[in-house]
Amino acid sequence: MIDLFEEIKRMQKEMDKLFEQFSKQMSMPEFKDAATDIKETENEIIVKIDMPGVKKEDIDLVVTEDSISVKAERKEALEEKKEGFYRKERYYKGFNVFRTLPAKVKPETADAKYEDGVLTIKIQKAEKEKSKKVEVK
Repeated sequence: MIDLFEEIKRMQKEMDKLFEQFSKQMSMPEFKDAATDIKETENEIIVKIDMPGVKKEDIDLVVTEDSISVKAERKEALEEKKEGFYRKERYYKGFNVFRTLPAKVKPETADAKYEDGVLTIKIQKAEKEKSKKVEVK
């Protein structure tokens, strides 16, 4: 036989879990991956990342010898005032991109330009390591 009070307590716990998950999702900024193109030429790597609506001041770019990491946050605030009514909402959205590059690069040569919602990064490739055949004695 089912104890009605125990069943209500169980349902309450489940509802509390759902509410906690929902509130965590609503309070965290929405970060997503961005469309990325990587092109390799003889001397450089060119990376293009679509990041519409972001200000260039809000872009954080890190280049290593074999990868790039880009983070950008877009903040929006909506405010509406009417007689007997006031609403203010804030949204935080952003992009979080990490890409491994197809060749080793020289991070100190990185040049980045943000125009029309597209971040373009050009990085000079590192010199290829030369190999030498070694005779085993």
